Amino acid sequence: MEKRILVIAPHADDEVLGTGGYLLHQMEEGAKIYIVFGTNGGTNKRQVYSERVAEFNEVKSIIKIEKDFILYKDMDARMDTIPTLELATKIESVLDEIKPDEVFLNYSSNHQDHKKLYDCAMIAFRLREGYNPRLIALYEYPFVMSQYDPIDGGRWYHDISDVMEKKIEAFYCYKSQVKERPSPLNADGIRALATVRGLEIGTKYAEMFYIIKRLK
Repeated sequence: MEKRILVIAPHADDEVLGTGGYLLHQMEEGAKIYIVFGTNGGTNKRQVYSERVAEFNEVKSIIKIEKDFILYKDMDARMDTIPTLELATKIESVLDEIKPDEVFLNYSSNHQDHKKLYDCAMIAFRLREGYNPRLIALYEYPFVMSQYDPIDGGRWYHDISDVMEKKIEAFYCYKSQVKERPSPLNADGIRALATVRGLEIGTKYAEMFYIIKRLK
């Protein structure tokens, strides 16, 4: 049976920043990849809904996505106003539909959308009737380096040296989200984080994940 991977992302681009290299490898191995976005679009000039959807469609030409979900339209930077039960229930519905073998969630950060989605997803991850994902892990992105305490489950690294440029290409599909330094949301920032994680394990580039649960 094909592996089912679900990535839960606050916004369209977080999934590439956090898991792009891993997804590229898993795609080649035949895994089915599903993405759920907390929101897409908003009132900011960088968050025009139609443009953001078009950008994600470009990403799908690089990373094959079996199915994607957008939980809320035009709620960028306002997800903290959504009732917890409502958002957690929506995430539960996706989990029950997909029944993923692996689930990747954003590490919480100083962005209110990231905090809200993280909190509600952790509620949704409680043991479900008749189904139990074998892996639940948190992915990182440039803004969360060294900001938070380690997760008790430890770290897991994935060598992305051979797909580093493809990951950057996928991120640059999100033209509206590319920013100049000192923001890390650009090729230099992506490479810098991947270089640090690669140094930690002896490879050129790597992605790092915090393990919440892993069954062998």
